[in-house]
Amino acid sequence: MELIRWINSIANFLLVISCFTHLSMTLGVVPYNQGQSSYFLVPHNKARAQVGLQLLTWNMTLEAYAHGYAYHRVGDCDLRHSEGPFGENLAEGYGDEFTATDAVNLWIGEKQYYEYESNSCVGDECRHYTQVVWRDSIHIGCAKLKCHNVIVLFIMPSLANLSLALDIDFLIPHNEARAEVGVQPLQWNKTLVDYATGYAYQRMGDCSLQHSEGPFGENLAIGYGDQLTEADVVAMWVGEKQYYDYESNSCFGDECLHYTQVVWRDTVHVGCAKVECYNDGWFAICNYNPPGNYEDQRPY
Repeated sequence: MELIRWINSIANFLLVISCFTHLSMTLGVVPYNQGQSSYFLVPHNKARAQVGLQLLTWNMTLEAYAHGYAYHRVGDCDLRHSEGPFGENLAEGYGDEFTATDAVNLWIGEKQYYEYESNSCVGDECRHYTQVVWRDSIHIGCAKLKCHNVIVLFIMPSLANLSLALDIDFLIPHNEARAEVGVQPLQWNKTLVDYATGYAYQRMGDCSLQHSEGPFGENLAIGYGDQLTEADVVAMWVGEKQYYDYESNSCFGDECLHYTQVVWRDTVHVGCAKVECYNDGWFAICNYNPPGNYEDQRPY
């Protein structure tokens, strides 16, 4: 059906945000709580109720994906598709009073251009509206991004195969390695988890060890088999310790920069994600803030 191809449309909004969490303040991403998510969810569900459909439910995995992709648009705020596994709506608007509800109402306002009998748009765009009321959609998650006074909102109404690892499965082996060299333990950070999750989804198609080129420190790993655990991933990086020569502050014999990022003394926060790729492999990513591996500096 033609409408199935419409679910990869995106929407964008311009707005000034003045309140952020500590880490979000730099990048302009606002983490949601239940009250904030309702500004997206309630107008969606009102529109769906009008046509007799089940209500959407808020989903943290989709929210994390939306946040992660939002980070990748911080530099340009380009209305570009994430090309991920979910449906997406984007919109843009201007002014301090432009809210999430206003954004959703823009999409719902396209209802007048949707002709049910022909299942087509007549007179103008209607595909954002049809995504809002798509009957098979169950879940939704959204994000806002501030860049040059732009807010981008992403709507993702379906799920994929994400391994929602417990934070301790990544965190404990990191902190064990750090304790061995006398540096402070890392703290788990949801903003970094969101970023890692969003980028991990973008690598599901190829499982490529390609860096996100984002603002954080980053370690990547791939593996195969059902038994690849979060601890296994960190063990790969920590295993490079044997190739790090402290006196010369350099790698000898093989790669060691994953290890030095794990134990970088100035790094405070970490967030990670692991996804199953379409080729049956696993892609894992951890992001670090502040980042490490600065030239001519020792990790500890």
